[in-house]
Amino acid sequence: MSRLRILIQRLLHIQDTPERTAMAYTIGVFIGFSPFMGFHMIFGMALAFLFRLNRIAVLLGVWSNNPWSIIPYYTFATWLGMKITGYRIDQGVFKELLGLGVNGGFLGSHFWGQLVSQWGLLLSFGIGSLLFSAFLSLMAYPLSLKGIKYFRSHNKAESIGHRA
Repeated sequence: MSRLRILIQRLLHIQDTPERTAMAYTIGVFIGFSPFMGFHMIFGMALAFLFRLNRIAVLLGVWSNNPWSIIPYYTFATWLGMKITGYRIDQGVFKELLGLGVNGGFLGSHFWGQLVSQWGLLLSFGIGSLLFSAFLSLMAYPLSLKGIKYFRSHNKAESIGHRA
C-alpha cells in the first residue's frame, strides 16, 4: 500500500468502526443544527481533529443543515425556544424587524442592531436550536449506525462476489 494511501486512510479514519463513524456523523449533525451559525464547519473540523474523528462523517453531519432547510429549521427552533422560555415578541416589533430585513437587507447592521436588542428572542433561538439539535443528533446516531453497517456488509459481500 502506498504511503499516500496510508496517510489518506489515517487522515479520514476510513478504518474506524461503524460506531465511531456514526458518532462522528452525529457530532456533525449536532453542530450543524446548533445556534452557532457561521461557525459550524470550523467547530466541526476542530472537534474532528481534536478527537481524531472521521472528518468526512463530521462534515456530512454539519452539512445536513443546508440553505433549503435553514429558514424553516431555525424558525421552528426559535418557536420551540419561545414556548420553553415563555417569551412573546410584540407583533409591532416583529413587523419592524421583518421590514428592516426585507428593505435594508438581513445582513445590514441596522437589522442586526435591532435584533440584538431583543434578548428574549435570541435566548429563545439559542435554547430552541440547542434542544432541537440534540434531538436530531440522538436520532442520527442509530439511523446512521444502521446505514453504515448495512453499507459495509453490502460492500463486503459485493467485493467477495467479485473475487470468486
